[in-house]
Amino acid sequence: MLPGAVQPAAWSEHRIATPDGSLAYASMGQGPVLVVLPGGPGGSGYGLRPWFRVLAQEHTVVVLDNIGRGRSARLADPSRYTVERDAEDVERLRRHLGVATLAVYGHSYGGLVAQAYASRYPQAVDHLVLGNTLHGARSWQAQIDHFEAQLQRHHPERWQALQTLREQGLLSGSREVQGLLGEAFAPLYWADRAASHPKAAPSGDPRDALNLDVYRAMLGPDPERRVGGTLAGVELLPRLKAVSAPTLLLTGRYDPVAPPQVLNEMREALGPQARAETEVFEQSGHRPFIEQGAAWAARVQAFLRSPAAQR
Repeated sequence: MLPGAVQPAAWSEHRIATPDGSLAYASMGQGPVLVVLPGGPGGSGYGLRPWFRVLAQEHTVVVLDNIGRGRSARLADPSRYTVERDAEDVERLRRHLGVATLAVYGHSYGGLVAQAYASRYPQAVDHLVLGNTLHGARSWQAQIDHFEAQLQRHHPERWQALQTLREQGLLSGSREVQGLLGEAFAPLYWADRAASHPKAAPSGDPRDALNLDVYRAMLGPDPERRVGGTLAGVELLPRLKAVSAPTLLLTGRYDPVAPPQVLNEMREALGPQARAETEVFEQSGHRPFIEQGAAWAARVQAFLRSPAAQR
């Protein structure tokens, strides 16, 4: 186990047969269903389990691995990895669970899936939490530009090495470039960039690593420079007016991915029926559930106890 690692409690593992293959999820707790959608794109839900288990005190927490991620099946055609296809996984999960409505928490990329699902199936969502997320290709490109400027200004030697790799035809989606950027970018996700932060204990299952096939399919061949792939042209702000569930928008003051400006854009796009609430965690970056875990859990739990949408 890594120093400072947090060992997850026991989760029950499940699979659903779908037309796209086996859809995997893990669950814990009892009570109303809360579906958690992880980041990426291409990320497994395994790494979120230690932090979200606190919500199982009052809910059945279901951490979903979308098709192509974690323990779920892979697609033969990578061009089919889309936000809309991922949203259909959530609907298949709801029907499998046999519930009329569920709460949805989308973290980072998972927040795009949550927005797509809640706007397409508004009657199926009783509470919506959009955590540290974006609203489409425009806001995603803005975060890419921010990270690239940080690299150029603060790590010029890595910037030059990146340009050399690009000249050699190795784009940002390659493992070589991913390794180069990882050390430079990882600290930017935290409010305290110099501190060491706890990590989820590794699962030992290679499927829980970021699936670069999904990452490249959705973001394109050079995903640290420009949005391409199936996410190109995706804009969810115009669809947020269709969301009917009470909605909580969360971010960290120092989140470079989903800064408060993006949170405000989503709040303004939601209709009055969403009764939008916002929370900016002042000592957090991209993961307030780690940096301010107690405050984050209390805020989310209080919101989930609030009255659901009137149907």
